Amino acid sequence: MKNKIIFIILLLFSFSGFTQNLTEKEFVILTFEMSKNKGQHKNQIYTYYWVAELEKYENVDEYKEPKIYSLYLTEFYGSEQLESCCLGKVSYPYTMTTGTEFNFPENYDTYLKNLRKLVKDNRKEIQVINKKWKDNHKEKVTVYATTVKGKLCVCEYGGDVILKTGDLISFPKGEFKIIDTFWNDNKNILLFKDFSTFEYGNTH
Repeated sequence: MKNKIIFIILLLFSFSGFTQNLTEKEFVILTFEMSKNKGQHKNQIYTYYWVAELEKYENVDEYKEPKIYSLYLTEFYGSEQLESCCLGKVSYPYTMTTGTEFNFPENYDTYLKNLRKLVKDNRKEIQVINKKWKDNHKEKVTVYATTVKGKLCVCEYGGDVILKTGDLISFPKGEFKIIDTFWNDNKNILLFKDFSTFEYGNTH
């Protein structure tokens, strides 16, 4: 069961005042890895994280498009934006001001690092997208899926850069564990979703 469960007891997100009642759910964490063959950062891999929340089916032949929204697994925002989201308020993760704080829980960076490793070690490749332009410019995007059970702080994005105002964004909270049987039955719907037009790059 190596790397199947991530326990971050030192965190458990004990921010005082957090009131959003979070329910443990099953999610698919989507990892988009992109590289280009030309340019200043050629052959460098850029990683973007999203999360899919699957709708429940009421009928056997019913299809519901999964909800997909940004997931922040790297620490680039102020702690007040994380707290706002976990309180169910609008969050502005890309906005830095003189009032921006970085009062994260102890070892928060380690928590995110371990969670990224859990996601990478247990991911499933679901699509490879190859794009070509003139002058032999090429872009390769590999889409991976990691099935987990855990809690997310989900809220609206309040800014107007990178994402659209009102888009959903999310931050992980507490313990996550891998679900080995997630792709059974109708949950394999993401295996057949075409991500070739998905704007994965408009997040961090």
